[in-house]
Amino acid sequence: MLPVCCPQLIKQIVTKDFSSFHDRGLPTNEEDPLTLHLFNLSGNKWRNLRNRLSPSFTSGKLKLMFPLMRDIGAELNAQVAVEAKKTDTHEVEISALLSRFATDVIGSVAFGIQCNCLRDQHNEFHEMSKKMFRTSTIQFLRFILEGIHPKLSKLLPMKWIFSNVHRFFVDLMKETVEYREKNNVERNDFVQLMMQLRNADLYNADPENHMQLTPGVMAAQGFIFFIAGLDNISNTISFAMSKLSTNPELQQKLADEVRDVLRQHDGELSYAALKQMDLLDRVVQEALRLWNPIGMLMRKCNATTQVGDVLIEKGQMVFILSQMTALDENQFPEPQRFDPDRHTREAKDARHPYAFLPFGEGPRNCIAERFALLEMKLAVALLIRDFVFSPGSKYEANVELDEKAFFPRPKNGFHLQVAARVA
Repeated sequence: MLPVCCPQLIKQIVTKDFSSFHDRGLPTNEEDPLTLHLFNLSGNKWRNLRNRLSPSFTSGKLKLMFPLMRDIGAELNAQVAVEAKKTDTHEVEISALLSRFATDVIGSVAFGIQCNCLRDQHNEFHEMSKKMFRTSTIQFLRFILEGIHPKLSKLLPMKWIFSNVHRFFVDLMKETVEYREKNNVERNDFVQLMMQLRNADLYNADPENHMQLTPGVMAAQGFIFFIAGLDNISNTISFAMSKLSTNPELQQKLADEVRDVLRQHDGELSYAALKQMDLLDRVVQEALRLWNPIGMLMRKCNATTQVGDVLIEKGQMVFILSQMTALDENQFPEPQRFDPDRHTREAKDARHPYAFLPFGEGPRNCIAERFALLEMKLAVALLIRDFVFSPGSKYEANVELDEKAFFPRPKNGFHLQVAARVA
């Protein structure tokens, strides 16, 4: 295992010499189709599937998905208002609401279903998310081993709690596809795009290099979309809202930007309007820098390669410590301070371009980066448009992270006081 935290060496590994580091070194388990997703796949099967799925996240496709996301965002604001009225101090625990918001968005765009988790927190889809992301280290270890080494995973002395999670996602995708085919239903979402790709598969006869989109493989892509797009997104929004609540001047500047841009778009929070909000983008980027959902990138050396002063042998694993570079005071002075101005064009030009990699970089970066940023910015813009946030009575300035969570997550949430924003 070789740790790497030098931006120049990171650039060489993930971009310049990508041909020698194109895999993550995560074996797949053919007996479990949910492991056959883009994150795990390697070689030609990864490259082929990546090329076919990439058009799913173009600007054109995101514009089609945006109304689905915006409708759920409107429900988020409605529920914030409802929850605020339940206490005399008008406080909400924003993290829990944002988790349900993200679940509804993923359910809609990845699986084509209306979860309504914002209205019903005990919804089955949300319960599955809690099993996935609110678990113990030993349970997480067994989940990972099930995909890599199923025989070894069965030796762990505990009940295998994730079998029903796997079954849930496979059955959900299968039933969704069958219903749409039977009833000629079409929808602007990820499921529909995969169905179109699957139909094109009928004319491909190269199983060695071509990953057929069977119901199980389709479920796997939705599954990894679910894992990558739930806690990662909701937690980043939570951290951003927390920082905005403690900085009323910054919050007002952002509210002014949202208001001014919306005036140019007849009051509609459209895809185009969101793209114009520069401060909004910088606020989200700074939240990602301080609480990088994926603080480490994995690469397996496929061919012995000289990287800097080190000769990396074929088969060796490389761990890119991207969170360390994002908190490097040489790249980001006073790295623990929340400062959106770190992400102006001038500031970015002044530092190494590989110092901040919230979505990875190179050909194997996060395929859904634009989707994730769109969802994060939509939620923050809607919340700041309608409400003023300040720290609540239970607000914790020193964030304690949940040690049982997969990704950085506040252990006790963020308790914020809410007031209606006066235009």
